[in-house]
Amino acid sequence: MKKVILTVKFHSVFLFLLNEKGQIMMIRQFPLQEEYLPGSIYIGQVTEIAAGIGGAFVAISKESKVFVSLKDKEKPIVLNDGAKESLRIGDQVLVQISTPPLKTKLASASFLLSRTGTYCICRPGEHGISYSKKLSQEKKALLKEWIAEGKLPSRKNYGFVIRTNAGELHDAGPLLAEMQEFICFFDAIKEKAPYRTLYSCLYQEDPEMIAVLKDLPISSYDEVLTDDERLYQLLSESNVKNVRFYQDDQLSIWALYSLESGLKQATEKKVWLPSGGYLVIEPTEAMLVIDVNTGKGSIQKGNREKCGIALKVNLEAAKEIARQLRIRNISGMIMVDFINMKSKEEELFLMEKLAGYLAEDTVKTRLIDMTPLGIVEITRKKVSKPLDIKS
Repeated sequence: MKKVILTVKFHSVFLFLLNEKGQIMMIRQFPLQEEYLPGSIYIGQVTEIAAGIGGAFVAISKESKVFVSLKDKEKPIVLNDGAKESLRIGDQVLVQISTPPLKTKLASASFLLSRTGTYCICRPGEHGISYSKKLSQEKKALLKEWIAEGKLPSRKNYGFVIRTNAGELHDAGPLLAEMQEFICFFDAIKEKAPYRTLYSCLYQEDPEMIAVLKDLPISSYDEVLTDDERLYQLLSESNVKNVRFYQDDQLSIWALYSLESGLKQATEKKVWLPSGGYLVIEPTEAMLVIDVNTGKGSIQKGNREKCGIALKVNLEAAKEIARQLRIRNISGMIMVDFINMKSKEEELFLMEKLAGYLAEDTVKTRLIDMTPLGIVEITRKKVSKPLDIKS
């Protein structure tokens, strides 16, 4: 049975995604107390417009500011009287937190408001409906038919992205209900915002752990398990389905599912592969470097190509690299030095397989190319901090 496990250790909340064999496929780490949760909406005040870096600084409390990029030309919702087309210092605006503060960096926010649900993403101020690229043409046609028949009021005032999860529905009900919920939500935000005071939080997003859980494909797990009473209550109040409370004084959830050893392996430099080869994972200031080695998988030095071991180890490495990016929550630029192969056909086959493994990631991950020196370039979007284990 595929499981999501939420548990507390090292002053953090950990989320583990386990496949049918009990192998850890993803690890995420969250602070026990979260401030300025991504998705939360505030009434802020523009304190500075920094044209040189294409952004503005907006105060969301007397002590805290966020940075809003102006490069996307998102039109802000300005609340103060006499507002003009161009943004000015002193304007009161609606902002939505994009990323929390990190070390010395401010939290980032956006003027483009949105809500993400299980089946769709809603954006006020936009128009039209787009569909996940992972949906088949048949599914898209059926979903379009459902939405047209639904005749939701005010839908044309909003833009929607229909998510992959909608393709697993057997009827239109859940999708239309979620779309209508978001329309009502933003209608209410627009109605009450002009009457609320500066720095008001108009909407407090769920803790990030709940957002990550809801963002997982429905098919990726069968139940959610936790051994913490506070987390169990939070999961239940957040309408997370198939939640079970684990309690056993003789065998902890960490021991039962070997979570501590999995966590330890997720921070080690060397990762072994089934054939005896291994990865060496080296973070640097600019990028993450991964070196693939044959190790014990090499039958005779200089005879790797003849035995086909290079392609075999590389294919194992491709699958494991995609998993390691998820469980370590690595972001930014990743450079992979695969073992040299004997033909272009093998290189193309490897790249095709790697692209398929990376596509399983819920975080946007791009396979760029293989350089003339045989180095594979990958980028992965930063959505939160990587693992940081401190006992």
